Amino acid sequence: MDLFGVFDISSAGMSVEQSRLAVAASNLANARTTASADGTAYQPLKAVVQATSYANVEAGLAAESLPRPVVQEVVPTDSAPRLVYDPGHPDADERGFVSMPAVDSLSTMMDLISVSRGYEANLRAFDVTRSLLQKTLDMGNSR
Repeated sequence: MDLFGVFDISSAGMSVEQSRLAVAASNLANARTTASADGTAYQPLKAVVQATSYANVEAGLAAESLPRPVVQEVVPTDSAPRLVYDPGHPDADERGFVSMPAVDSLSTMMDLISVSRGYEANLRAFDVTRSLLQKTLDMGNSR
């Protein structure tokens, strides 16, 4: 793998982290959404991240290249809504319970920290590689 491959991997990693950020933001924004336009409660989402297969890599890149991370899809989680007792809420049932999305704000905030660290690591790898390439070019120009 050449140094330019690091740019591809780092940018793919940053793209994955951007998708994870969008999912976490959507989950936090809808943590108290009890009914959407179709009348159902918000279902928390998760990003399914997978590496590109070696066959896909070999088809378009050198055989020694590494697979890149990609968001395969964003899917709703299968977690059941949590019941919150709030008899004054307009969506409360006859017993006074409201079905709230199963969004765990604490773990979602922890996910956001992980997203931030992952993005920073990919950006740092990108910057270090750029710096190495620039120094290589400078050495070649000094002759």
